[in-house]
Amino acid sequence: MHRQGLTLIRPVSRAVIAVLTGAFAATAFPAVGAADATDDYPIPHRIIVTTCSAEQILAAARDFAPIYYERYIIDKHNKPPEVQQAAIDNAHYFFSLSPQDRRAYSEQMATNFADPMTASWPNWAKVFFNNKGVAAKETDNCANYPPDDMSVWDG
Repeated sequence: MHRQGLTLIRPVSRAVIAVLTGAFAATAFPAVGAADATDDYPIPHRIIVTTCSAEQILAAARDFAPIYYERYIIDKHNKPPEVQQAAIDNAHYFFSLSPQDRRAYSEQMATNFADPMTASWPNWAKVFFNNKGVAAKETDNCANYPPDDMSVWDG
């Protein structure tokens, strides 16, 4: 009887110890990846803090991430003119904001699917708010382009 009681206690004790150890480790040693996910969602941190304009980001995308640029421009040209202009206006607005306001805007945009721009063109900002790799290429190179070259919107 004594042996059987220990057999049941050991797995329970091990599970409790494992949970407590995991909780302690998560508190004492926070994961580095957790900070990255927060900083890069829903928009990569590099886009949040860049000093480049929308046109500079587009020019860099055109030259350093051309498949993303081409897809974006094709998609843009398949939208009505007023939606195309609204995308340009929204991009200008976003890049005119401070980094703190860009972060707040990005979080609002990611959760507000009733936004008229998002309803008209769900991927209106895809080339700007793309994955970390594309954002890195864009932000590493965007300062090499003129800040107000509107021709990049035409493709």
